[in-house]
Amino acid sequence: MSEEISLDAPGKKVLFMGNEAVARGALEANCQFAAAYPGTPSSEILETIARLAKDFEIYAQWSTNEMVAFWSGAGASYCGLRALVAGKHHGVAWMTDQLIHISHWQIGKGGLVIVIGDDPQGHSSANEYDSRNLASRVFEIPILEPADPQESKEFTKMAFDFSEQLSFPIYVRLTTRVCHASGDVLLGEIPKEKRVPQYYPTFYEIGMEMLQARGWVDMAYLHERLHIKKLKEAAEVSNSFPGNTLQMDGDEDIGILASGVSRHYVEEAVDKLGADVAFLQLGMTFPLPTEIVSKFLKSVNKVIVFEETDPVIELGLRSLAKDAAPSVEILGKMNAFTPVSGELNSIKVMSILSKALGKPAPSIPERKELREMIKPYEGMRRITLCAGCPHRASAYAVKQASKAFSGGAYIGIGDIGCYGMMGTPPLLAFSLTNCMGGSVGLANGISKSGVNQPVVAFIGDSTFYHAGIPSLINATFNNAKFTTIVLENQVTGLTGFQPHPGSGYNAMGEKTKPVKIEDIVKACGIEFVEVVDPYNIKKATEVIKKAFEQPTTSVVICRRLCSTEALRRRRSEGLPPPKPFYIDPDLCTGCKVCINEFGCPAIIWDEENNKAFIDETLCRGCGVCTQVCPERAPKVVK
Repeated sequence: MSEEISLDAPGKKVLFMGNEAVARGALEANCQFAAAYPGTPSSEILETIARLAKDFEIYAQWSTNEMVAFWSGAGASYCGLRALVAGKHHGVAWMTDQLIHISHWQIGKGGLVIVIGDDPQGHSSANEYDSRNLASRVFEIPILEPADPQESKEFTKMAFDFSEQLSFPIYVRLTTRVCHASGDVLLGEIPKEKRVPQYYPTFYEIGMEMLQARGWVDMAYLHERLHIKKLKEAAEVSNSFPGNTLQMDGDEDIGILASGVSRHYVEEAVDKLGADVAFLQLGMTFPLPTEIVSKFLKSVNKVIVFEETDPVIELGLRSLAKDAAPSVEILGKMNAFTPVSGELNSIKVMSILSKALGKPAPSIPERKELREMIKPYEGMRRITLCAGCPHRASAYAVKQASKAFSGGAYIGIGDIGCYGMMGTPPLLAFSLTNCMGGSVGLANGISKSGVNQPVVAFIGDSTFYHAGIPSLINATFNNAKFTTIVLENQVTGLTGFQPHPGSGYNAMGEKTKPVKIEDIVKACGIEFVEVVDPYNIKKATEVIKKAFEQPTTSVVICRRLCSTEALRRRRSEGLPPPKPFYIDPDLCTGCKVCINEFGCPAIIWDEENNKAFIDETLCRGCGVCTQVCPERAPKVVK
């Protein structure tokens, strides 16, 4: 795909994923700087740009968190380069402080575009929070919402132009179905001439006369005046934005307004129902394009709003309708006419419209063959860590160590990453997960509450660099007592094995100096710091026991490369996979420790023979099961 992404063939159609189309749009816009923190569903944006970076003189970086990514992009903008910052909806919260400041002041001479992947339905997120709430009500920056890969490319290009025209960061909001859907994209021209970086002191350039007239103490006043001026200019851009289209004859009773991928759901539903409706499609949703929206409202008696996930457009529509068309009836999330949560799809939209229009919905044939195939497996499979995952061994070691304290009872706090599955059966290593870095922060408070059980915070290595360090410093500062287990698998595993500060290479594959977690922990003032290999269950258990006994905060770093990444690297180097294990049926007593306490998905229970066996096609050859089994029944296949 990288060859097609970089293809300089204007007019040629190429199949791109939505995220890849964003990267192509950045390339065609002459973007020279890109930064992100990996987060599904947006991770492929920076990954794609990073593959192109050296060939097109682009600097691409995985940043330690979204806050750093945004400031890095803003820094490039202040040097006149076009910069793109990417992340997922949760990452927007990390950008909040900076965006509030920079949106009320101004960016540099280089366009600054923020591309965010929202996750309606929470497919790979803790929740489905609609990031447009922050972008429209807090940052008050223009929002573009592409509906497909072609628009993802075009809107990204236009966003850079708008950013420089308005001196605003521009917010391009995607959703999971747009990020990961694939479609034909018409290629444009790739600029040949690159900008030469030069720092522009914008603070002195714009507003010096205003500052001299009103005095330096009125900086906030100046910021707000500039912000209001830019919003008015953005409203003019919104009213002329080509991605806002209205289809109507003028005699329709019902109108439909939709944004993002919902526009395509409505198109399909209206076509199949043969409906006669006015249809307003919004590609730029903030500021609301008042001219086309007012015309739309005045032409119909009833409006149905389809958007994901919160009623962001609907709120603006209701506000505008009070003056433009006070008698129009607006139906949407606020009166529960459309779903108040979750993502939409063609079937949901068709069902809603069929009732509103009084038209029978066409029957949709069920895929009976597929249902019959999966029926025997319904309810059997549960979410789990990969076979050979070092996190499973770490969780098992913690549970073994805890048996020496309070009968095995401890308070475990999880964090965001693939190790979140350590909290599911059978490991049940923790019972609470909040947000990035939350485990160490929560452990601070829990440990100070007066509870008697050991308190354990689990955090991954990428998450540790992202958000765990300040809370660890706080533990030293306030003399807290708890144990932090840093699960270092040397990649950002959950989002696609991206590198982080400890990996030793960056987004563009260049070697860098790894930042050792133990060095950071010691610098935070933690005295008990130990590094263990979680595949060595006995040693890991002993060290974790010692950690529990410490009078102050302790840290155990469980270091072992992700088993899936290890297998990928072996394959890339032409090496055979590790030798798998099998279970000697003569030694297996059917105790089910491997099933009920360890839970590796490669170990399967044979109900008929009352014994366990290993699926050798899944086994990663870690050998931890041999240490877990009381009878040492697992053996290496010879």
